[in-house]
Amino acid sequence: MRLTYPKSFLSLLLIGFTIVAAPLLFALFSNAVAFERLAALSEQAVLSAVKVTQASRALTVNINALERSARQYAVAGEGTFLEAYRANRAAFQASLKQLEEMPLSDDQRAEATAISKQEETVHQTLMKSHPTAELSMRLAADFGDIADRGLALVRIGDQVIDEGIEQLRTQAVKSRNRVFWLMIAMIPTAVLLIASFTFLIAKPISQVTSSIRSLGEGQFAKPITIEGPGDMVRLGEQLDWLRERLISLEAQKTRFLQHLSHELKTPLTALREGSDLLSSGVVGNLNAEQREIALILQENSIELRKLIEGLLNYSAVHASQAYLDAKIVQLRDVVRRVINDRKLAIVAKAIRVELNCENVTAYCDEEKIRVLLDNLLSNAVKFSPERGLISIKLYKDHANAVLEVSDEGPGIPASERDKVFEAFYRGTDSPLAAIKGSGLGLSIVKEYVQLHKGEVEILEGPGAHFRIRFPRKRDLEEAA
Repeated sequence: MRLTYPKSFLSLLLIGFTIVAAPLLFALFSNAVAFERLAALSEQAVLSAVKVTQASRALTVNINALERSARQYAVAGEGTFLEAYRANRAAFQASLKQLEEMPLSDDQRAEATAISKQEETVHQTLMKSHPTAELSMRLAADFGDIADRGLALVRIGDQVIDEGIEQLRTQAVKSRNRVFWLMIAMIPTAVLLIASFTFLIAKPISQVTSSIRSLGEGQFAKPITIEGPGDMVRLGEQLDWLRERLISLEAQKTRFLQHLSHELKTPLTALREGSDLLSSGVVGNLNAEQREIALILQENSIELRKLIEGLLNYSAVHASQAYLDAKIVQLRDVVRRVINDRKLAIVAKAIRVELNCENVTAYCDEEKIRVLLDNLLSNAVKFSPERGLISIKLYKDHANAVLEVSDEGPGIPASERDKVFEAFYRGTDSPLAAIKGSGLGLSIVKEYVQLHKGEVEILEGPGAHFRIRFPRKRDLEEAA
């Protein structure tokens, strides 16, 4: 199932923050509800138990007052004591009724019912009997039983309070454990959500960065597609439009160079043939000054031809830059082939070539590797002194193939090392400037190395020292 992004990057951020914050808010809300419920239960349980205990103690006081007035009436038989008894009985019944309306436990309700029944029995006995000392003694015994039940009711209330406190403590422990495990569960959940949305946010940004880097490196073959919110997708479309525009401009530049080079070849051919005729004396013998002028024309026509050929080669490089004819190549054989091609120039300057080549194979475009190595060797021969030394190394470095070419020439000034790989650039502040060239050789080297996903660098040395590094095993069709 394909992931659907929101319409804007800001919406993605807001959704991400909301989803990440949701579990934390849920945990906080759950904790608040749990503690609020615990507090409410605590308050309700404690208040109810206290009220029951207070009512039980008040009932015990009423029982004592009722017993005192009843015994006084049983002994004296006076009406004032009877009225006092009735008033105390009314207060007792009111307290008992209030107690029975409270949330009592089964034991408390049984004791309250027994007290009510016993009091009713005592009342009937008192109302039907004549005041005597025996009646007072009987009432004392009966009210003693009622008082014992009242005290039992108080004890049960205290026990209920203790049980309630224990239940509250147990509930508090459970709530605390629930909160602890909830927080433990929230931590990996939050981390997972943060990681997920970090990936979702970073993915389109990474794609944009990679696309811009590809454009900067001149890799225009692969279309640019950005997956993400709508505004990021539109940015990808703009980058792809820019890629197509750059391809068009590059094609125009290549065509211009090709046409320019072709148009220059015709007058150049006539110029060279004319200088050759003058130099050979076909149109007549030349004096020394005329021969010198003809020689200058001939040499400059040759130099101009080289420049035009360099432009054509540069155009060919850009025309085939996006294509790699990759296969398994024995790089040591390529090195030997390049040296053999330059053998005449090497022998002419009595240059010594030191080879230190390991048996290295790589998945690459053999012809492009040959061209870039030939350009480096050509420069090394050009700038090496008579009987100089050129060193060529080939070795493995982990998953990379490494080529090094160094000479004993004047080298490249540090201030120009970042510029020598630019097209048409030629040194101005060094002995290199005295030797004319097209300024395209090193530019072609860099482009072919980058096409192989490698890198080229200039090392310190008495002369020029180049190091090329590129992967030996890579799916280069993706780069193509």
